[in-house]
Parts: sequence; C-alpha cells; structure tokens
Amino acid sequence: MKIFLPAVLLICYIIPLKLSAQQSAKISGIVKDNTQTIPSATVLLYSAKDSSLVTTAMTDMDGKYSFNAAANKYYIVATSVGYSKVSSPAFDFKATAAYQVPAITIAELSKQLNEVSVTATKPVLERRADKLIFNIDATPSSAGLTGLEILKKAPGVTVDQNDNIALAGKSNVLVTIDGKQSYLSGADVVNLLKSMQSSQIESIEIINNPGARYEANATGGIINIKTKKSKTEGFNGSLNAGTGFNKYLNGNGALDLNFRKKNFNLFGSYGYYRNKEEQYTTIDRKTASITNPVYFSQRNKDTSVYESNNFKIGTDIFLTKNHTIGALFKGNISNYHSNGFSKVNIGRSFTETDSLLRSTATNINPRKNYSYNINYKGVLDTAGQEITIDADYSKNISDDDATNSNIFYNPNGSFYKNGEIYRSFAPSNIDIKALKADYTLPINKKYKLDAGFKLSDVKTDNDYVYENRAENGWAFDAGKSNRFKYDEKVNAAYTTFNATFGKSSIQAGLRLENTHSTGNSITQNLVTDRKYTDLFPSLSLSQNFNADNVLNFSYSRKINRPNYRNLNPFVFYLDQYTYNQGNPNLTPEYSNNLEASYLYKQKYSVALNYSRTTDVITQVLLQDEVRKSMFQTVLNLASEQVASLTLNFPVKLTEWWNMNNNVLGYYKEIKAPGLSGSNLDSKQFSANIYAQNNFTITKLISADAGIMYSTPQIQGALKLKSMFNTDAGLRYNFPDKSGNIKLGVSDVFHTQKPRISSTLPGNDYYLEQYGTTTSVRLSFTYRFGKMSVKSARNRSTGSDDEQKRLNK
Repeated sequence: MKIFLPAVLLICYIIPLKLSAQQSAKISGIVKDNTQTIPSATVLLYSAKDSSLVTTAMTDMDGKYSFNAAANKYYIVATSVGYSKVSSPAFDFKATAAYQVPAITIAELSKQLNEVSVTATKPVLERRADKLIFNIDATPSSAGLTGLEILKKAPGVTVDQNDNIALAGKSNVLVTIDGKQSYLSGADVVNLLKSMQSSQIESIEIINNPGARYEANATGGIINIKTKKSKTEGFNGSLNAGTGFNKYLNGNGALDLNFRKKNFNLFGSYGYYRNKEEQYTTIDRKTASITNPVYFSQRNKDTSVYESNNFKIGTDIFLTKNHTIGALFKGNISNYHSNGFSKVNIGRSFTETDSLLRSTATNINPRKNYSYNINYKGVLDTAGQEITIDADYSKNISDDDATNSNIFYNPNGSFYKNGEIYRSFAPSNIDIKALKADYTLPINKKYKLDAGFKLSDVKTDNDYVYENRAENGWAFDAGKSNRFKYDEKVNAAYTTFNATFGKSSIQAGLRLENTHSTGNSITQNLVTDRKYTDLFPSLSLSQNFNADNVLNFSYSRKINRPNYRNLNPFVFYLDQYTYNQGNPNLTPEYSNNLEASYLYKQKYSVALNYSRTTDVITQVLLQDEVRKSMFQTVLNLASEQVASLTLNFPVKLTEWWNMNNNVLGYYKEIKAPGLSGSNLDSKQFSANIYAQNNFTITKLISADAGIMYSTPQIQGALKLKSMFNTDAGLRYNFPDKSGNIKLGVSDVFHTQKPRISSTLPGNDYYLEQYGTTTSVRLSFTYRFGKMSVKSARNRSTGSDDEQKRLNK
C-alpha cells in the first residue's frame, strides 16, 4: 500500500498533464451594450457538445477578453452586474489560427424580460480574488452526503478524528452559513453540518485571510457554507430523499418551498436526517513513571444513532424598490444516543496483564436550537449608498445524560471488584443577543467607504450533576459536580476604505473590539473576570494586469476567544481511566496573517500564506501519573507558525474527462515550554493532495471520483500519520432538468483511519480510530414549480461570531 498510493497519485497528475499538451490558439472578442464597451464583464467559454464549462475570463477596461483553447466547437456566455446574460452562436474553432468572436451585445436588466433561463454548469472549483469556491452540484459523489462529509472534500480543509476543522494547516476556523455565524457551539456546528444534506448546499467558500469587515474571531480563516436559495418569482420548491448503507440502513429527506411575488417573498424548509454508525478506538499507552510504569491496552466500540430535524421559515417584504425588511426563524432539534463498551488490559507490559477493566457507557444528548432574526436593507441613492441592520436572538438548550459502569476482573477472567459506577446529568442553557449594522458610502467611482458596528451579549448556564452508585441507590458526588455560568459582552466597530486606480485596487480596514467576560464556577467559588480592548488592522492589494493575470496581497490580525464550554472546569468521564476536563484559565489567542496569491485565466491559482499565532488554543492528550489516567483538555501553547503554499489547477484531459487538482504544502512549528513538565518543540512539513475527476458519459449521465492523500501532520501536541481516501459517484439528470438521481460511494477502500501519537516527550501513547465510514448512498432530487430566474436579495444577519465558541 505504501508504494501503491504514491504511484496512483503520480499517475493521476502525470497522465493529465501529458493528455492536455495539445495544440491551442487564442479566442478573443469584445463585450458591449448599445452605447459603450463593458469592463469587468464575466465571459464563459462552453463546449457546444455537452454545455460543460471550459474556462472563464473577465473583460479589461476596453471590454476585451481572450482565451487560449484547443480545437473544438464552442459557444460563449457573457454577463455583467445589472445586465442580462447573453449567449453567442456556436462556432467551430480549428486552433490553427486566432479566432475573433463577433461583438457580444448585452442589455440592462430593466430593458429585458424579468425572467432568464439558467442552464450553465459550474466547475467544481472557482477561484476568486479573496476566496476559493467549491461547487457541490458539480460532484455526483456528494449524493446523500452530510454537510460535514462535504466539508471533508473541500480543498485545503481537514477534519480530524474529533471533528475539529482545520484550514491550510491552521485550526480555530470560523464556520459560517450564508455569511452568518450560527451562534452554535463547535460541537453543535458539527452536528448541524451532519444534519444538513448536500442537496441543500450550493457551495463552500474558503477565505484564508478575511478583512476587517469580517468577525475578528477567526485566526484560522473562514469557511462559509452557502445554501441554495430560490431566485424565482412565483411558487417553486424541491424535494430530496435519500438512503444509505454503511452496515446499518440510514435515511434523509428535505423539502424546500418558496413563493415570491413583486412585493414579498415567503420561504421555508424542513430537513430530516438519521444516521447509525460504529466507531472503534484503540489506545495503547504507558505511564510516565521511570521506575514502575503501568501499561494500558484499551479497545473501545461505540455504537451511536444521531437524528436531526432542521427547519426554517422567513419572509422578505419589499416596501419600495430600495427598502426591504425581513424576518427569519430557524431551528434545529436533534438527539444523540450512544452505547459504548471498553476493554482495558492493565499490566507491567503490553503482553503481561495484571488486571482487566470492563466498562459500559450510555450517553443521551438531546439538543434544541432556536434563532430569530429581523433585518433591514436600504439603498439610499443611485450611487450605491446603502445600510443594513440585523437584530438576532438565539437560544440553545441541551441535556447530556450519561451512565458509566466499571468492573475489574482477574487475568483469568474471574470477578475481582467493582470499580466506579456513576451517572451524570448536564443541562445547559445559552442565550445570545446581537445587533449589527453596516453602512456603505461610495465617494465616487474610485473610492468607497464602509463602516459598521456589532454588539453581542452571551449568557451560558451549565449545571453538571454527578451521582455514585451506593447500596441504597444513587448518592450525590459533590467533588465531581459543578455549576458554571459565563457572561460575555463584545462591542465592535470597523471601517474599511476602498480605492481603485486603473487596474490596481486597495482596501485598508481597521476593526476595534472591546470584550468583557466573566466565568463563574459556583461550586468551586472561582470567578474569572477579564476586560480587554484590541485593534485588528487589515490590508488588501490587488493588481489586475489583464483579464488573465491578477495578483493579490493581504494582511490581517485576528483573535480567537476560548469556547464557552472549554472554560468550564468540569470533568467528563469516558471510563475510570479516561476523561475530558475544561480549563477556566484559557486566554485568547492572537494571530498575524499574510497571503500573496496569483490568479491566471480565472482558474489557475497559487497562494502563499504565513501566520504566526501566540497563546495557541489547542486540544491536548496528557497523562495523569497520580491517577494513572489519560485525559483530554484544552491549553494555551506558546506559539505556532505556519507557512503554506496552495496550488489549484484544473486540467481538461478529453472532451469527457475533466480534472480539478488542489495541492497544499505547509510547514508548521509549535512551541510550548513547560508543557506537562516537558518542553514541546515540534516541526513538520506536511502536504494534502486532492484530485477531483469528472466524467461526462452521456448528455444525461455523469460520474466523478475524488482522491485525497495527506502526509503526516502535527496538531498541537499530536502527530497524525498519513491518510488516503477515495470517493466515487454516478448521476443521472432528468431530460426536463427537473431533478436527478445520484449514487455515491464514500471511503471506497476503507482507508479513513486516523492514527495518532504524541509529540511531547514522555507522553507515550498510540491511538487509532476507524468506523463505518465506507457507505453507499442513493439520492433522489426533484424540483417543481416555476424555475425561471429573477434577481434575488442578498440577505445577511448579525448573529455570526459567538455561536462557534459555545463548545468544541
């Protein structure tokens, strides 16, 4: 396997490059309206045979564009903001000489019919100046996948064994939905992504270096999940149903409805998801004692069922042409139930057992999340002056009930003694309020000013009650129980200045945030009160040499505040020798980020990133020599430096085979003097390789296969071995374009198995996890109602930053 995997990857890259080395020539033309040429118009080149997108370009200041292309029959689609989308007649291109396309004339939307049919096919990956866009519908293997599984396929994104999300080698990533934070905890965001279906997601936007307008709480960058929204007038909707098999039969369904008239828009959706799976964990560890080490060989099996109901209903009321108010109510009701069994051999070596520990654990975790939003958008003049206001309230209710039983046996299997038998109840309530406003002032055609503010108030109440099994029932355990309250207020204001000088542009921004937080461990009579004010500057420079060559540079300073639950000093036991523990002494981490990127022909890109983070918040696995236990907690490490290079290049192999490639290489250095009695100083060069192959079988049938390979990596005090994964899919589109049927297979070779060890001297363990990740899924999507396109309102809310931090 070690020789096979690199060989497969090498073939996947060498063959495409050779196949794509064919004769090409230039196709050029001009885009105009009835009076003048149109600069910065989007021009798309399509293959006339199957309407697949070949490449894109933008017109220069004179309205001119050009492509380099191989011989084929093509047609061109041109559009610009405020103008209609126009297609050219198909033409044969011999590639023996340059070809001049007749001028394409587009007209303003006000002079056109309200509706335009959309038939264009998006590429899998699109590179914009500040983001990389991963289009979901372009990958048939996404059929029936959850949002989290889709996220694992996104270039540069990794999701570890604990569902922690990293971007370009950096953790503490801010995940937003439709540009808005969900105000959910880290764990709840993951659960929400698990309950979202691929049919509900339009694209994933990857923003490595966000500016001052974005939340400062994003040291690892931003991943924005863009959901599908109806842009049509009249009634329409979509129905999605799917089933999957990993060892158990699972299912999902979703219904989206929309009704739009001239003065209002009413929309709603409901989605259901059920998944049953198994996970196996192996942990071999040795305690740190030099004279009398104890060896633990642990084998866990966890069978879990997760059910989720997502729903939303909202409306937009168009008071006038330029003034709109809206309201949105969203909810998520879920339940997680797991049964675990653990076997631990304890002895003086891994082969010499002195005693056996057998543990059973049951966990029931129902959660409810409701969020309410009222918003307003006003366009104040024809120059583009506008204001948006959002008011948000969110309530999160959860309850984590667990029962754990530990029994010791002799090496021969006979009963020795009862260990700890306990149960816990952990109700949690979180209230979040936020008010956000943004203002845009175009000074003239060259200069624009943006400004805004945000006020947020978060209150959490967590009550962890532990009881031990006694002769007469259950007895309250005051030593393990804990009541914890947390209150955080963040007041923020920002301004950005945009200037354009010919083909050059600059954006400079500054964000100020004042934070006041109070953590109160009522049981321990421990209060942690913090007040601090920070400035977060940002700078972005862009040079558009021509339609084919764009150079960007950006800088930003960011903060990452501790997740609310991580600040709680409670202890959550998995078994008698394995537990999680919070840390009320966590402090925010700060990072400085640089990025330089180059975009060629709107599809080939290279990006160089560097970040330095201090007081790095990270999860660690440590050992307690006194208890002989292994525990997971969150600590501040001294510093982390990451330098990365990302390459994105699509390759058209044949008329029926397109390949999208993303290669991430990065160097990471982590330092933490005095961590658990040792000095952590780890360095690692790592790489992630992602290749997405798309095959056009017929006009109605397509297929794809995705290959991912990651070399060894480090995360905090953890080291992960290399991992390989393959997905494949097949899709049939209905002739009337009303829907499709998708068949997908994930983790084809069952190689998605994280293998973890420690980079900390003296912390000797090896952990491996695997589960029912190989699955087959069948998905059906049907669209009904009016499908013609009408311009839609770009909506946003203010409840985006705080929910990420409720839990990790």
